[in-house]
Amino acid sequence: VRCWLARHHVGSKPNAASSRSERDDGLAYSNEASLLLLSHNSITALNSVISSQGWGQQVVSRHFRPNIVVSSSSDAQKDTEQQLASNPEDFWNKICIKNGNNTLELNAVGKCARCQMVDIDPDSGMKGNTLRALAEYRRERGKILFGTFFSGNSKNEPRDVFWIEEGNEVCAS
Repeated sequence: VRCWLARHHVGSKPNAASSRSERDDGLAYSNEASLLLLSHNSITALNSVISSQGWGQQVVSRHFRPNIVVSSSSDAQKDTEQQLASNPEDFWNKICIKNGNNTLELNAVGKCARCQMVDIDPDSGMKGNTLRALAEYRRERGKILFGTFFSGNSKNEPRDVFWIEEGNEVCAS
């Protein structure tokens, strides 16, 4: 498989054919926002539905192609029962990712409407029942939502590079 590394400069103009052609929002190679975030709690809740319905294989975060996957620490477990029982990222308006002395703030843009691609197992290529399971408890106004889109906060200081690495502390509000 051939792959290319694409670089996006903030401030570059979107394609003229784009529906966002008049905006310069810094988005590139994405639809609603630059980053898709999922939590391990969300995956666990979905796998519970898949198991209880007998619909086949458990899923992993790779089924949904997120940029960021978070897990909660024992301190974060003190959140409301509703957040722990479902998808905590649904309730987040902003996250801060800390890496050393630097902090990156990201704002929630909205929930991600899912398509049939989530049914395809990323390892085997076989079709599953992931979308059907999501539809059991994640349908809102005709859309099946799973994951939250985030984009950069205008308060972030311009910098060349901010590395997001496994183990970075993520604070949500």
